[in-house]
Amino acid sequence: MKQFFKFFTASCLGVFAAIAMISLVGILMISMASSKDTTVASNSILKLDLSRIIPEKSGNVKTDPFNMDATEAIGLRDLRRTIQNAAEDSNIKGILLTHKDVSLGQATIKSIVDELNKFKESGKWIYSYGDYYGQSAYFVNSTADSIFLNPNGMVDVKGYATMIPFFKEGMDKLGVKFDIFYAGNFKSATEPFRRTNMSEPNKLQTRTFLDGMLDVFQEQVTTARGFDVATLDAIMNDYKGINGKSALQANLVDELLFWDDLQDILRKKLDIKENGKIEFIDLEEYKSKITLKEEGPRNNRVAIVYAEGNVGYGADEKGSISDKKYMKIFEKIRADKKIKAVVLRINSGGGSALTSDIIHKEIAHLKADGIPVVSSFGDYAASGGYYIAANSDTIVSMPNTLTGSIGVFSMLPNAQKLANEKLGVNFDTVRTHQHAITMSPYLDMSPDQKAMVQSETDAVYDQFLTIVSNGRGMTIEETHEIAQGRVWTGMAGKEIGLVDVIGDLEDAIKIAGDMAGLDKWKIKEYPSIKKEWYEDLIKGLNKGSSARALIPNDDLSRTLIKDYSELKSIMEMEGPQCRIPYLYKFN
Repeated sequence: MKQFFKFFTASCLGVFAAIAMISLVGILMISMASSKDTTVASNSILKLDLSRIIPEKSGNVKTDPFNMDATEAIGLRDLRRTIQNAAEDSNIKGILLTHKDVSLGQATIKSIVDELNKFKESGKWIYSYGDYYGQSAYFVNSTADSIFLNPNGMVDVKGYATMIPFFKEGMDKLGVKFDIFYAGNFKSATEPFRRTNMSEPNKLQTRTFLDGMLDVFQEQVTTARGFDVATLDAIMNDYKGINGKSALQANLVDELLFWDDLQDILRKKLDIKENGKIEFIDLEEYKSKITLKEEGPRNNRVAIVYAEGNVGYGADEKGSISDKKYMKIFEKIRADKKIKAVVLRINSGGGSALTSDIIHKEIAHLKADGIPVVSSFGDYAASGGYYIAANSDTIVSMPNTLTGSIGVFSMLPNAQKLANEKLGVNFDTVRTHQHAITMSPYLDMSPDQKAMVQSETDAVYDQFLTIVSNGRGMTIEETHEIAQGRVWTGMAGKEIGLVDVIGDLEDAIKIAGDMAGLDKWKIKEYPSIKKEWYEDLIKGLNKGSSARALIPNDDLSRTLIKDYSELKSIMEMEGPQCRIPYLYKFN
């Protein structure tokens, strides 16, 4: 026993020493961070590279402890405010766009495009340079006064398309099948598991919203580049951006040159001597040197509640919407008498029907307390994402938001054949009641059980229709006509009554403040983002090291990881789901 306590005491001392060492490192890092340099060099150029994750709220993304890049993800609102600050900063002379591709949602891109167009109203310039421009990157870079391209580069502008993988045949070969129940002819989230191609209703809705996204893209590009829609259609159909020379002839770019040549142009623009140093500052560094203050009276606040990511039940992590976390948020808001209005900023394709209903009830409580609620839509506000917004006083959407998808499905995996025939594993049961073993992944569902699940799915759909009908002032029949799981763009949603105003988050904030009768207000943001204990440690260790190179960070790796995460979330879901088709990718 004495030997045990000896080793136990030694182990405890070792643990405490390790904790003390980590704490010391953390304190040193915090000390270093507090003495940051806030000086922006005069005659600087803000370099903007959007080949990054941009959440709605800064830092509101799930942290990967194995990724040595611990730089906080700058949120969309903070990014826009940083650009606004640059427009007024005499040390910033212009913006250089340097991304080759942008993997952001279309509504997020449109918001950034709008902000860059406002930046130019300050009289400052925007240039763009790249070896290659993807279509989404070109959407952003069309705001530039001059677009420069490497002579050997290309502009990959060819129209919108989406490609959806179907897993049914692969699952059949593995011996896995799915019992699928859904309400709504357009509710296509389960199609990859029950079909080998897209249904006609799915093709119809997909073509319709792709055309809506194309309209927004074409409006920006034709206005910026000075040609009509027919000309742009011909450029995309003939793939005129396939090489630099063709892109120049098609007026997609202004000049073909190399990076060294661009630097000479920038030196002349900034009146810098030949071979003189050009002061570039990237977005993260610039944001770290400025203060984005929330002006306004403290007693009159408008709360922004960011609801982004998957709607889940129970799980509480950054970049997701959980029941308990958001119930606590709304309880705090109702208890805070300084908060006079709420903006619910949604960027979600939905998820758990149960959690969606819980949050919907919280919105009802806010309204019952006399607090106006305005919903603002980002890239997605569909299915469960629309459910939580349906009873808002006003709904504001971007024109190319994907919304609607008012439908429900349930999906249960069955791996009995895999277990029996592939692995040689068999199951036998003893039960006291008929349904004591229900929805097992290793047993076939009985007809009665299937009927029960379909009945529950239909009941949730009827409830969804009632929620939207009451919130939007429609009859059940009118709601069903535009529901059935169909996905709409924000612009189309306004035409059919799902949306009130086409606009961005700032428009929604203004509407909320006006509804509360406020002339001025201060913004309060939720949820609060807490850093993981290891984030500052990783950030410090990463300085000057090449550890980050060990983590795959290329486009293909990011895409595969995202696909796996989305597929995993589908496989792990429980209960009826209000969820958009999950693998939309726009080329």
